[in-house]
Amino acid sequence: MAPLVKSSETRSNKSYSTSGYNAKKRPAANGDDGKKSFMDQKLAKKQRKMQRPHYEMVTRAKEIWNVIRENKVDKNKRATLVDELFLLVKGKIHDVAAKHDASRVIQSLMQYGRPEHRSQIVLEMKDHLIEAAKMQYGCFLVQKMICYGSAADRAVIVKCLTGHVVQVGTHNIAANVLEYAQEFLKPSQLTALRLEFYGREFAYFRSESKHNLADIIAAHPEKKVDVLQHLSSILNRMVDKQLLGLAFVQSLLWEYLCNAEYDYVMLMVGNVRDAALALLATRNGARVVNMCISLGTAKDRKRIIKTLKDKVLDACNHPSGYLVIMRILDVVDDSVLAQKSILAEMNDALFSIAMHPGGRKVLLQLLSPLNTKYLSLDDLTLLEPPMLRSPEDSTVMIVNYKKDPDARRRELLKGLLPKLEEMCIANVADLMRSKEGRDVIVEVAKHSESTELADSVIAAVLAEEAEPLYTDANGHFALRRLIMETRMTEPLLTAVAEQLPNWATSNRGSFVVLAFLEAERAPKNVTDVVKKALEPAMRELKKLADTQKGTELLLEKLG
Repeated sequence: MAPLVKSSETRSNKSYSTSGYNAKKRPAANGDDGKKSFMDQKLAKKQRKMQRPHYEMVTRAKEIWNVIRENKVDKNKRATLVDELFLLVKGKIHDVAAKHDASRVIQSLMQYGRPEHRSQIVLEMKDHLIEAAKMQYGCFLVQKMICYGSAADRAVIVKCLTGHVVQVGTHNIAANVLEYAQEFLKPSQLTALRLEFYGREFAYFRSESKHNLADIIAAHPEKKVDVLQHLSSILNRMVDKQLLGLAFVQSLLWEYLCNAEYDYVMLMVGNVRDAALALLATRNGARVVNMCISLGTAKDRKRIIKTLKDKVLDACNHPSGYLVIMRILDVVDDSVLAQKSILAEMNDALFSIAMHPGGRKVLLQLLSPLNTKYLSLDDLTLLEPPMLRSPEDSTVMIVNYKKDPDARRRELLKGLLPKLEEMCIANVADLMRSKEGRDVIVEVAKHSESTELADSVIAAVLAEEAEPLYTDANGHFALRRLIMETRMTEPLLTAVAEQLPNWATSNRGSFVVLAFLEAERAPKNVTDVVKKALEPAMRELKKLADTQKGTELLLEKLG
C-alpha cells in the first residue's frame, strides 16, 4: 500500500490564525502619515517627561554633568559649574537620587563638589539613607557618600546605618553598601556595625573588649545558643540571596563555623558547598571552603570539586584559592576524581602555577608535604588532619579520610611528576632565577630520576649570559640546593670543574662552590677536585677573603 501523502491542495487550504499566509497584516503607514505618526509619538513622550517633577532642573543638571565628568575640563570651569549644579539640586537631592540619570548627577557632585556640598548631600540624604541603599541606583550614591565624605560625614552615615545593619546586609542591593564601607570606614566603626549581626543589643551596649563573635560568646556564654541561632538565620538569608561573594559575609560565615557546634556546622556546609567558587574571593572564604572539604562527606567534596570545573588554574593562582586546591589533594580519597578534575586542568599550566606565590604551594605540598620552608603557620593550621567524632563513641575523634596520606600523594604524583619534569626541563633558567620557581625545581629534582633534567640544569649553568646563574640572587640559591639536596652533585661538579676559579671570585659563587664541599652526596674526592681547580686562583681568593664572606668560608673549609 502506497504511503498516504497530503495533496498540494490540502496543504494550500491550511489556515493560520495568527501568522502565515492568511494572517491579516497591519497596513504600513504611507509617506507623511507614517512620519507624522512617529513625530507625534516622540512629541507625546517629551510631553510626558515634561510633566515629571523637576524636569527643567534635571535637564539642566544633566547638561552640567555631561561637562564636569570629562577628565580634561578646566578646573575653574568645573568649579563654577559645580556651584551652579549644587544650587540647582539643593533641597531636592532625595527626590532625584532614585533616577538612574539624575543619580549620576548627584554622584558627580559628591565627587567634584566642595566639602560643604558633600556635607549638604549627606544631610539631605540621612533620613532616606536606608531607602536609597536599597534602590538600584540610589545605592551608588550612598557608596559615593562613603567614599568622598569627610570623617564627620561618615560618622553620620554610620549613625544612620546603626539599627538597620541586618536589614541592609541581607538585602541583595544594599549589601553592596556594607561591602563598600569595609574599605573606607574606621575599624571601630566597622566593628560597631558588625556587632549588630550577633544581636542588636550588642551594637547599642557595646564594650571595648567585644570585637567579634568569640568575644561575645566568652563574655555571655549563656547567650551562645541564641546568638548563634540569630547569626545562622541571617547567614541563611544571605545564602538564599546569593551574597556569599561579599567579603563581610564570608568573614561572618567563618566566625560562625569556628564557634558553632558540629551538627550546625554540617547544616551550614550543606548550604554553602555549591557556592565554593564565590567563596574563594577572600582568605576567610577560602577557609570556609577548606572546612567544608575537611568536615564534609564524600558527596560534599564531590559537589565542591564540581563547582571548580574549568576554574582550577584560577584557584591555584589566587591569593587564597590555592588553599582549597591543596586541601582537596590532601583529603579526597578518590584519587581518580582528583586527577581528572584537578590535576588534569593543572597539567597544561604547570609553569604558570610554579611561578605563582600561591600556586607553587600546591605543587610543593605534593612534593614536600607540610614543609615549614614553604607554608606559613596559617597554611599549616588549615592543613591539619580533619578530625570528627566517631559514630560509635562521641568521645573519640577519628580522621575524616580513609586512605593513607603518603599513599594518596604517591598516586597523585605518579601521573603529575612526568609533566613536572617536562616543565622543568623546558624552563630551567626561568625557574632557577625565580624566587617562586627555584623551590619547585629543587623538589622536582629530589623526586626525579631523569638524566634530562640534570643535563638541562648543566646547560643552563654553563650558558653565557649577562648574569650567570651562580651570581644571580635566586639562581645561586637554587644551584646550592640542587648541589646539596639532589643527585646532581657529581654530574654538576664534573661539568663545571673548569669554571670553579671564576665562580669563587664572586661572593655568591663562593657559596655555590662551598656547597660542593658540604653536600652529603658529593664524591669522596670532592675536596681534592675543588682544591685542584682553585689552585691557579688561590692568591687572588686570599685577597678577596677580607671582603667576601663566601670566599672566606670557602678557604676555611679547604683548610
